[in-house]
Amino acid sequence: MKRSFVKNSKAKASTGTVAESPLLASDATVAQALPLARFPIGKVDKVDVSLPEGYHEPSLKYVERDARHGSLQTAMTYTTVPNPFNCANFSSEPVSECFFFPGSKEVLMNLPNYPQPLVRPKTTSFHMIDVPGKGKGLFSTRALKAGDLILTERPLLVCARAVVILRPPNFSDAQYSQYSLDHLEKVTEIAVGRMRPEAKAAFMALANCHMEDGSGPLFGVVRTNGLSLGGLRPGVRGEMGTYNATCKDISRLNHSCFPNTASRFDMASFSYSLYAVRDIADGEELTYQYTAVGVPAAERKKALAPSGFVCTCTACTDAATSDARRSNIAAFNANLIEARASDEFLGKLLVKCRAQLELVEQEGLESLRIYWILLRALMDVHIWRGQAKDASAYAGKLNKMPTSSRITMNSSTPTDTRNTKRGEKSIAVSLKRTGRTALISCFIIFAMYTSEYCNYCSISV
Repeated sequence: MKRSFVKNSKAKASTGTVAESPLLASDATVAQALPLARFPIGKVDKVDVSLPEGYHEPSLKYVERDARHGSLQTAMTYTTVPNPFNCANFSSEPVSECFFFPGSKEVLMNLPNYPQPLVRPKTTSFHMIDVPGKGKGLFSTRALKAGDLILTERPLLVCARAVVILRPPNFSDAQYSQYSLDHLEKVTEIAVGRMRPEAKAAFMALANCHMEDGSGPLFGVVRTNGLSLGGLRPGVRGEMGTYNATCKDISRLNHSCFPNTASRFDMASFSYSLYAVRDIADGEELTYQYTAVGVPAAERKKALAPSGFVCTCTACTDAATSDARRSNIAAFNANLIEARASDEFLGKLLVKCRAQLELVEQEGLESLRIYWILLRALMDVHIWRGQAKDASAYAGKLNKMPTSSRITMNSSTPTDTRNTKRGEKSIAVSLKRTGRTALISCFIIFAMYTSEYCNYCSISV
C-alpha cells in the first residue's frame, strides 16, 4: 500500500509547533492553538540539524508501561493493547504496540467487557501477490457477497498523529522539519522494538514511499500506511485527538476510486474489520480508498500525490463523465432535508432514490455514506407505502453492510446477519396489522438524511 496522510504545505512556527506524529506529552488545549507543521514529500536535500551551542535538548517525556497498567498523567506511554496476560493463548493472541497520550488507555480499560476477542471469518478469503506497477496487493480467493467479512486484525502500531515539538532557536523551516523527523524516528523505533518478532517483520515489510524526504525507515512506514483512528481522546478535536494505526493486511490494499471494500474499527476488540461493499468475484483485487472518492478527479489526484503514484482507474482517465456523476451524487441528499411525506412526494422520492442508487452502483461507490442513506431511504419509503416485500429487500441489504449497526435495525454486530429475517418479519407483520396508515414514530422519515447515527424508525401498532 502506498499512502501518506501527511500534507505537503509548510507552516511557520515560533516556540512550539504541532507535528503530525508523537514526541512529547502536552496540554491538549495549548497544542490545539499552535500552528500545524507539515512534513515534506518527494526528494528533499539534507540539512544540518546540529543543535546550537549551549542548547539543551528537552528530555523525552515518555514511559514504557506493563500492559496490565494504565497510563501516567505526566507522560506519554508505550503500552501493549489489549493486555495479553488476560488471554488464554498468551503467545498467539494478536496485540498492538501503542504510544498513547495520558488517558487514552483508560478509555479502553473502562469499556464494558473489554477486551473482546477477535471475530474472524470462518475461511480465509484473500491472498497477497505481486501486482505490476503497484508492488503488493490483496486478491480474493473466493466469490464474496456485499457485506461479507474479509478479515479482522489488530493494528501492529498505534501512535499519535500530532504532538508538540519544541523548535530549537534560529532553526529554519527545513531544519525544524528534519529535526522533528529525526526525533519521530527515535520514538517509533522504541515502539517497533517492543513488537513480537513476527509483528516486527510484518511492519518492516510494509511499503515506504517516504525514502527521500528526510523520514527514517520506520517513521516512513508510518507515514505511508497510517489509518486515522479517533475516539481515544474524548473532548480533544482535530489532529491532537487522532491516532495513526498501521495494519499488517489492510496496509497491503491498493487504492481505487471505486473501492470494493471498507473498514470499520471496533474499540471493544481494538481491531479493524474489512468488509466487501459489493459483490467481489473470485480472483478480483481487493481495493480501498486512500482519500475521499466523492470529489472531482483533480482533487483526488492532488490528495494522492504524497502516496507516490498516479491513479489510472476509469474514474480518473475518463474524469469528465465520472466527475459529472459524482457531482450529482454529492448534491443529491441536500435537496431532501425539507421534504414532506405526501403520497405524491414519496412516489417522486422513490424514483429519485432508485436513480441515484443505480448511479452510485455504476460508479462503484458503495463505500460512500450516500449508498447506505439511499438504501435506508428506499426501505423507509416502502414501509410508509405499505410495501412489505420491497421494504424487506432493502432491509436485508442494509443489515449486511459494515455500518448496519449504526444506521439500520441495531443488529448486535456488523457481522451478525441473523437479524435480517427477524427484521423482515417485523416489517411484514407491522405492515399487515396497520396497512398503509402505518405511523412511523419519529418526526419524519427524512430525518435519516441529517445523520447516519439516527435510530431505526419504529412502527406504531
